[in-house]
Amino acid sequence: MPNKLTIINHDRRIFKGKYIYPVVSRRANGLSIGVNLNTNNACNWHCIYCEVPNLKRGKPEPIDLALLREELTYWLNQVIYLDFLDKHTEPGTVLRDIAFSGNGEPTASKEFGAAIKIVIEQIHSFQLHNKISVRLITNGSYLDLPATKKAWAQLEGLNREIWFKIDAIDPLEAKRINQINISSNSVISNLESAITISPTIIQTCLLKINKELPSIKSINHYIDFLKPFKSNLKAIHLYSLARPTEQNNSNSIERLSHDELESIAAKIKQLKVPVFFFI
Repeated sequence: MPNKLTIINHDRRIFKGKYIYPVVSRRANGLSIGVNLNTNNACNWHCIYCEVPNLKRGKPEPIDLALLREELTYWLNQVIYLDFLDKHTEPGTVLRDIAFSGNGEPTASKEFGAAIKIVIEQIHSFQLHNKISVRLITNGSYLDLPATKKAWAQLEGLNREIWFKIDAIDPLEAKRINQINISSNSVISNLESAITISPTIIQTCLLKINKELPSIKSINHYIDFLKPFKSNLKAIHLYSLARPTEQNNSNSIERLSHDELESIAAKIKQLKVPVFFFI
């Protein structure tokens, strides 16, 4: 089967397009139609495990909304009415979501709200409002801004989720993994905003760094941080490397094994929040 998508083949060069791309997602458990608002590979974080080549610091370039609408319409037509799933995915694969993800932080785009409006229009046009979710995969850093809240509020009444990244709470760990200067207060503010406007899932990438597993101290810190939010979280997603990083690192990084992820997941389950791990 030519150009077959799998959970380990997320090559966006297979299919032509600037803003919209299909991907088979292990966490979505099916086909995800990705919306990339960071076509210049710019992000305010620089995670050491990031799979985006030529990643740079910065904000997205202006979005051609007419082209975004055209591409989204094309891909929904391919998936809903034509034979894309049969030709390019494993048998039984179904469309699960439209996901704002891409090559950087999507909420940094000035056109984030306008892009959401286009997604909503197409969901209604293709009669998908009770069939798929709209997901935002985010580092959360813009979620407490009024413009971001207003943009996401357009989805009221539709299936929606925010997947909020927390890889580490300790400032030194966050500096090493995400290459940012993190503030617990800002994470709290942004997470509170996410919970207020949407069902929210915590997403956490766990790595071996220089052959060392995440420390017990860092896991306990993570658990303690999330305790006040546990009744408001839909789930926690733990995952490790699925594909090689595209970043140059002074530290070596490796994926965790099934057993290593399972062990950490078992510890985090004390929060009484559904915990899923993906390998």
